Amino acid sequence: MLVCQLSELLGTGWVLLAAENKRKGISALLSKDRGARRTRRVAHGAKPKSLLWLELYCDSWLLVSLQWAAGAGGPLERKAAAVGSSVLLPVPDNVTHIHSVQWEYLNGTESRSILQHYGGSHSPAIHAPYVGRAIFHPSNGSLLLEDVQETDSGIYKVTINLGERESLKIQLEVLKPVSHPQLRSSALVAQSTVEVLCDVAEGRVDTITWKKDGQPLPPDRGFYLSSSISVLYLRKVKKSDCGSYSCNASNGISWQEASLNVTIAGLSPALQDVLRIAVVAVAFAATSGWGLIFPVCQSEKQRIRGELWRWLSVYTSGLVCISSVLASTAGILWMREEGPSIAFILPEILLAYVVVVTFLVSATVTFQPEKLIHLKSKTVQRTMGYAAPGGVVSVVMTTSFLIKNIYHRHEQGCTEFVDVTTLAVSTAAVSALPILAIFLRYLLSCRSHNSGMAERGT
Repeated sequence: MLVCQLSELLGTGWVLLAAENKRKGISALLSKDRGARRTRRVAHGAKPKSLLWLELYCDSWLLVSLQWAAGAGGPLERKAAAVGSSVLLPVPDNVTHIHSVQWEYLNGTESRSILQHYGGSHSPAIHAPYVGRAIFHPSNGSLLLEDVQETDSGIYKVTINLGERESLKIQLEVLKPVSHPQLRSSALVAQSTVEVLCDVAEGRVDTITWKKDGQPLPPDRGFYLSSSISVLYLRKVKKSDCGSYSCNASNGISWQEASLNVTIAGLSPALQDVLRIAVVAVAFAATSGWGLIFPVCQSEKQRIRGELWRWLSVYTSGLVCISSVLASTAGILWMREEGPSIAFILPEILLAYVVVVTFLVSATVTFQPEKLIHLKSKTVQRTMGYAAPGGVVSVVMTTSFLIKNIYHRHEQGCTEFVDVTTLAVSTAAVSALPILAIFLRYLLSCRSHNSGMAERGT
């Protein structure tokens, strides 16, 4: 028995999968295949007429099969409906007379009959599970589905006038409306990478788009973590990235939009702490500087001496020591956040020297003041004498430079600068109280001394 060659059937049978291709394209494929076989016949010599007739039959059979595959499905219409709503399934537009109508639900390779109606008959029987929620309109053949659910999604086929085979396929998607998106973001600090997350809890999401201040952002700025979660990456954020960001989630039946006001902070919490430490350090240094300058401005006769001078020296040197420690700490914390810099390493070395010397001065004056009297080395005397004033200058210069850099860093964001006025005033006031007490004690002693001198004079 003669059959079509298997290689030829396999060589062209794959085209069956392209049922939506145009007939012209299919004919071109067959013509190409026939040309290839004609070339093989020339190469291998003439064939018997029986084989030629067989090839002609195979060509005709394939052409009819492929043309049927391309057109048998009929037109496909798409519809989308919300869960719980009603949807009307129409018939083809080109139908003028309706003699019979058949509605069926296609599920893969199987079909499930919904109803069959013939002209002049009574209302058709509607099959489960559409009983009670499907309404048929005999006048135009349309079918109304009520209270549709997600399980009703699929392809519905209507065939008009069974003999003429007028049909229409409708792909129905029953969707839940998307819920209101939830927007959240990571830490909003300048020069960092910020993630703005858009999460849709309910409903199938087809697309998520992003906007900034009402203007659409390029699609490549947003990335999908899942079908309902999209993340917007803002890399090395700066002041220009501040604004209102919104994400719009939508599907075939609904859309929802949510907004988030993104405010970039120029200073991280760690740098805000550095600023506060630097402010306290410069307040201590300013107070100790006032305690050092005031005695120098006095005349030789009225200069503080004795026990009051001792306690004033201890306090001012100790305050310089503490302010140097704070300034050094602020510099180290800054370099930990922003990286090492020679502009901060050199002041750190100088501040470490000031801390050691002022600590030794304070300890010596407090516990062994007599050793200062017996010091003979002028170098040591100068070192101990200039340690506190030099420390004040070093602290003020270091902290001023640090605060300037902190402010420049703050300018990269769009938040208000950290208010340190209250901190600076309160620190200076508290640290000045011991010096004011010493000066008050000095004034009282001077008044008592002057009263005694007046009594002796009388």
